[in-house]
Amino acid sequence: MNEKETSSAASTYKSMVRSQVVGTGVVVVVIFVITGMDASLSAMAGGLAVVLAAFIASKVAVSKRQDAASVLVSMLKAELIKIVLIVLFLYITITGFKDLVPWALITGLAAAAIISGASLSKRNKHLKI
Repeated sequence: MNEKETSSAASTYKSMVRSQVVGTGVVVVVIFVITGMDASLSAMAGGLAVVLAAFIASKVAVSKRQDAASVLVSMLKAELIKIVLIVLFLYITITGFKDLVPWALITGLAAAAIISGASLSKRNKHLKI
């Protein structure tokens, strides 16, 4: 990737993480209003597991090399890192949070994951996020 493409990829990942944080925040507030503090903390933990893992993985995903094989390897490494980190963060949450509300955790996780995919497709001119 040249400097302009690397900058574009980095801004796409920043936009993705920003969208995930906002989306997770909305889910947390809605769940707090409907059910209370424990469920909203569970949703926040689920969303933050994805947000933090995506942020860390995005640093690996941006490849400085131009050939397709290097870019593909960088993306696959980033996805592997993201999955491992999500599992690790969820394990820490499940074992450490005694008042966990499972459906809220899954809701926060799903919202952040869906927003991640939608944010990456933001490059499509017809999809406004």
